[in-house]
Parts: sequence; C-alpha cells; structure tokens
Amino acid sequence: MIKKYDYDSLAKYYYALEEDKQDDFIKNRFLENIFKKYKTKKVFDVSCGTGVQTIYLHKKGYDVKASDLSEGMLKIARKRAKEENLKINFKKADMTEVKHGKADAVVSIFNAIGHLSQKQFIKMIKNMRDNLKDNGLFVFDIFNLDFFKGKGFVDYEFIDCAKTIDDIKFVRFNDNDLDLKENKLIINQKIYIQEGYNQPKIIKDSCDMKLYDYKTLKELLEKNGFEIVEKYGSAEKEKLKKNSVSIYIVARKK
Repeated sequence: MIKKYDYDSLAKYYYALEEDKQDDFIKNRFLENIFKKYKTKKVFDVSCGTGVQTIYLHKKGYDVKASDLSEGMLKIARKRAKEENLKINFKKADMTEVKHGKADAVVSIFNAIGHLSQKQFIKMIKNMRDNLKDNGLFVFDIFNLDFFKGKGFVDYEFIDCAKTIDDIKFVRFNDNDLDLKENKLIINQKIYIQEGYNQPKIIKDSCDMKLYDYKTLKELLEKNGFEIVEKYGSAEKEKLKKNSVSIYIVARKK
C-alpha cells in the first residue's frame, strides 16, 4: 500500500517547496535534447503537476497534451498557461488509465511514478505503451533504491527546504523512514509557513515513495513491451551509478 502525497492541499505552496528555476531548467533541457535526438514532435505529459515541463515544451514548439490526478495542481498549471496566453489542454486523469491518443513520447518527471505501487506502475507501463506510436519513447525519473540502501538515507530529522519569497518564509523538516521490505521511502514532513513575523502556519504531511533499482526497472519495462535505450544518474546525463540519487530512463516501445 502506497500512501499518497496531499498535492491538492499543498498545491498553492508547491512553487516554494518543490520548484527551483535552475533544477527545472536542467530537467526541461534534458527532455528537449532527448526529443531533438529522436525527432519527437508530439508529447504527452502524464504527471504534469503545475505545468513546469508542459509549458516549457509547448513554448519550444512541441505539440503537448497534459494530465494530472491533482485538481489543485492543474488549477495552477491552467493559470500559468493563461497568464502567458498559451492554449494548452490540461486534463484531470490518472496516469494508469489516461487516454490521450498516440504520441511520439510520454513523460513523467519528478519521481511521479514513485507514488504508484509496483502493481500500479506495471499498469501504467502498459497504458503508456497504448498511448505511444510505434517506437515511441517513455521518459521518466525515479529515486534510486541502491542510493538509499547505501549511504544515501538520512536517519535523523533534517531541513530540506528553507526559503523566503515575498516576505513569506518557508521551512520544511523531514523525518523519514526506509522500508526495505517494501522498498519504499516513508516521507514525514513538517512545514512552517510564516508571513512576516506573524504566527507560522504548521502543516504536517506524510506519504510513501516507491523505490526501484535499475535491474528491476529494466525487467518491468522489458516484460511490458519496452526496451531501454538510454539511462542516466541525473538530468545532466551523468553516468548511472549505485550512489546516484535518481535514475533517468529513456525507454522505447518495442
């Protein structure tokens, strides 16, 4: 059982807690370079969130359709697109079931598949295959199990975000657990949001993040109609190693 992150409740703070212009640019350029290499034109973003990848790709000339399960996140994505006079159809849908048609590539960035159980992930893989043209690409990232099994897991409470934006302070503490029986990271967060010197708002949330090693990903993809054509340890195309925090996969429909 995978406990879900409360995206709807935290959507309005997502820009501060999760988004980073430099990191977002690196991820977006990673996708753009992959799509240029494989002459991709039509893209489905099946976990679009607040639209970071979708809007970037649309502005670069790609034909993009986008979906997400969180209405709160979609509301922000639609607002951002409207502010830039961009005509993008953002659809509420589950990535294990969504039907956009046939694309050259489908993408799911920022560990979105970690919110799925392995059974759900297999269902998603099959659904992504149905949404792709022949030889279409499935591009995604996920936390690397080998990293957390090694020295990557932090077993004490720590601050993972501290920002001030427009006189609003955001501080987030993480106190996580690692379940190696289920291969998942149990994320426990306490978020402080303070405007000026007013009493801070405190939000507590917890969720699970499913972890995979490369071998398991390869097996699951190959059993369900894909072959891996590229693999990396970061969006900067670093070589995938056991101590890489994330795994970036470019898989092709067989």
